[in-house]
Amino acid sequence: MDNKLYNKFTLSKVKELFLKDDIVSIGDDFILARQTNNVDYELLKFPSRIDGYVAAYCRKGHFKCKINLREYEIHDGMLAVNIPNNIIQLEPIDRKNELVELTILAVSPQYMNALTSDLDKIFVDAINMFQSPIMEMAPEEVELSMQYLHLIDNVINTDSEYRNDSISYLLTSIFYLIGGMLKKRLDAEAEKGEIQASTRHKKLFEMFIELVEKHYNEERSVGFYADKLCISPKYLSQIIKSVSGFSAPDVINKYVILEAQNLLRHTDMTVKEISDQLNFPNHSFFYKYFKQRTGCTPNSYRHQ
Repeated sequence: MDNKLYNKFTLSKVKELFLKDDIVSIGDDFILARQTNNVDYELLKFPSRIDGYVAAYCRKGHFKCKINLREYEIHDGMLAVNIPNNIIQLEPIDRKNELVELTILAVSPQYMNALTSDLDKIFVDAINMFQSPIMEMAPEEVELSMQYLHLIDNVINTDSEYRNDSISYLLTSIFYLIGGMLKKRLDAEAEKGEIQASTRHKKLFEMFIELVEKHYNEERSVGFYADKLCISPKYLSQIIKSVSGFSAPDVINKYVILEAQNLLRHTDMTVKEISDQLNFPNHSFFYKYFKQRTGCTPNSYRHQ
């Protein structure tokens, strides 16, 4: 993938460019900010990726954004979650006439990986987050979440020898809290009698997603990913289905189609050039592949 097609922001750049109000942080690995739209978000009107996990709760106002090319309207009481692979865009906000207030929690992948507590129990698969990165929170959920954030804010401002450890455990508690909210919503939508996936299956699924993120431009066969994970294609397919509800090819195709849609909408590349970049054998094969999975041709999608 050509990284020049995106604005790419580290959390350091996010803090420098977009977070100007009430902010506390641990370096560039953990950031907590209460933000209004008194800064220019112009750069985010273009397809962008943020190298970090970001949860933005809208306290007041409304705005429109795209996450993975899908449009959302965010209003007060809603939580938007970004994972590092997401493509995001923010529709320009009229700062003179529209007041938007956000509470933003941002964590680097390194900080996330370094958390000592076991988060397997609240593992929420990447596909569900891909499909629904927006969640409307109930008032009691908001109140409890804000109590946690207020406590973290207070702890950061102490000189306790165990300050960072305290924050790590508080952050883990927040993940449990949000994970419980998501699980409640997913369980409500699940079919009765559905069997919960095992922790091992969830780990394998997570490893599969990481491999797909790295190789989807070159490899689209389930066999390739099964070989990398040292399991059979049939077993991998069973795991992916049990954890996410999607087939393994569906997951791979999701990434490929998302990339193709972004290239069609936001570059001047020809369909043939996009086909070549995504390593299809020829332009005709890409044309059929795209139409079969989106219901429209590449050219018609580009001009929608």
